[in-house]
Amino acid sequence: YNFRPGDVVCWSDLRKKRTGLVSKIFETQLGGRKVSFASVFCFEDRKNYDMLYLSLKLLSSSDVSTAEN
Repeated sequence: YNFRPGDVVCWSDLRKKRTGLVSKIFETQLGGRKVSFASVFCFEDRKNYDMLYLSLKLLSSSDVSTAEN
């Protein structure tokens, strides 16, 4: 997936399913490789988490081209 800030995602955390909002995407060096992460605001506990990009599943994509009133 190509997540973007504003996307709603889900992931599993010790057998609990969590959902959240992507606030930013970033890369860091781990083991000599670039690894992608997403900073996600979790709806259930209202905390920010830096999640491994591949562990996230897209629930709803943000559509910045559509304006709502």
